[in-house]
Amino acid sequence: MLTQPDGYTPEYVAIGQGILDDLGRELALRGVEPAAAFLIGDESVDAHYGDRVTSALEEAGWRVWRRTVPAGEESKSVAAAEQLWQWLLRCRAERSDLIVALGGGVVGDLAGFVAATWGRGIAWAQVATTLLAQVDSSIGGKVAVDLPGGKNMVGAFHDPVLSLLDTLTLQTLAQRDLASGWVEAIKHGLIRDAAYLAELERAPFDLRDPEMLELAVRNSVRIKSEVVVNDPFDRGLRAVLNYGHTVGHAIETLGQYRRHRHGEAVAIGMAAAGYISTKLTGLGNDELERQNALLKACGIELAASGFAATEVVTAMQADKKSAGGRPRWVLLEELGTASAGHSVDDTLVREALAAIGI
Repeated sequence: MLTQPDGYTPEYVAIGQGILDDLGRELALRGVEPAAAFLIGDESVDAHYGDRVTSALEEAGWRVWRRTVPAGEESKSVAAAEQLWQWLLRCRAERSDLIVALGGGVVGDLAGFVAATWGRGIAWAQVATTLLAQVDSSIGGKVAVDLPGGKNMVGAFHDPVLSLLDTLTLQTLAQRDLASGWVEAIKHGLIRDAAYLAELERAPFDLRDPEMLELAVRNSVRIKSEVVVNDPFDRGLRAVLNYGHTVGHAIETLGQYRRHRHGEAVAIGMAAAGYISTKLTGLGNDELERQNALLKACGIELAASGFAATEVVTAMQADKKSAGGRPRWVLLEELGTASAGHSVDDTLVREALAAIGI
């Protein structure tokens, strides 16, 4: 029997199985009065859930406007944001209205960024339907779009009034997308909670098991929220959440966001960062093996052939956490404990890249 966690959960988060139809009620519980709701959905997710979400809002008294964007990271762009701004202008959206994001992290980032910038900021809610969004991007208020040379380079901090996380929606995900989300869930245990990590190791690792999925979502919300509440604007502690992202974002960018899912890239990045951790911060080789075994249990290959080390190193220099043109690494001291801000010698970086096939 898996133990669901106690601990801090933000007031704006609702977690459960089958709560999608409660969207209007959950908004009302948080004092959000019905007005116009602008529903922005990923095309594929909208086909599954758009009508249900629209009905849930309309039954609670909302007037719903609806628009879809193509699935995929390419939609997280300034051009896509401009199209949505023009749509809101044509619809005469007001500051008392609400934007609702329906889908995964791409739609959440895009719609949240549009909400942060429209009329100098209007309220928004996220109905997260991917595991990656439920365990990570739906928490903490970071919203952004990409530039051709870098991921999440234009953005803001803008908390949603509600993040509704219905874990039953995860059952419609493709296996690859489910695995990508599990990587971020495992990351939270690696950086902050060794006991949770050990529980994942003991349990039969079934990516689709409803109880395991709820365990992952509740623990990730707890862990990430505890970090964010102590560093809401990402000036210190919150950097530990970027474990694996230094290399991960670089190979996502070099692959033009088509070659790897976000979680796949982060898993490869964690393999590299874990290797460096065994050389610099005291992580044991056995602990590195435990990390990599959990990531491989998701069905992810911890290698990224086809990239030149020089181009990966160059791409890492564009990372938002860089200082003086050099990446600042998040490394593990032991399983469950991470620290940020590490400068790593180029020779060791290239050694770590070689360990992941680059």
